[in-house]
Amino acid sequence: MPKQVDHEQRRRQLAEAVFAVIGTRGFEAVSLRDVAEQAGVSMGTVQHYFPAKQQMLLFALAHMRERVTGRLQAAVAALRAPARRDLIRAATAVMLPVDPAGREEACVNIAFFSAATVTPAFADQLRDGYGRILTVSVANFRQASELGELRDGSDPDVEAPALYFLTQGLIGPILVGLYTAEEALALVDAQLDRVFR
Repeated sequence: MPKQVDHEQRRRQLAEAVFAVIGTRGFEAVSLRDVAEQAGVSMGTVQHYFPAKQQMLLFALAHMRERVTGRLQAAVAALRAPARRDLIRAATAVMLPVDPAGREEACVNIAFFSAATVTPAFADQLRDGYGRILTVSVANFRQASELGELRDGSDPDVEAPALYFLTQGLIGPILVGLYTAEEALALVDAQLDRVFR
């Protein structure tokens, strides 16, 4: 009896292989052949799922968002009776390259940002991702404000993007070793201390 293949799982496996190639050899090294080799499958298998490189890369970018969301949900689930600040801090830590998974995702994200300057389809997906994250972040800050958790004069519509883009700005310095994970998280905590009671 022929072995049943979970096609969605195979696509995710190939996306993870894309991440590994980017993380070890850079974005320009990604080809259908390199991904097939990294995933331990034939070139024909890759082409069956992704006839063109751009289709594969777009799927990988969408998969990265799902992967980060899964890690975020796990981080939040691990908290015991969290305050809104705890939830925001946990989400922020997941988006930083402070562990191996976060580091790999950051490398992939930066590679896609560079490519997005000349590939509108990548830019569209990244812009959509930014929009989703900012919507959730603003909602969290607004709820914290309604609960009286923010300091007087703190505007959720300003503080949410400020924290998010502080986080984005820390990614490069962590990756190149200018800041350690601990130093970057200390900056995040200082920002949260400024905003929260």
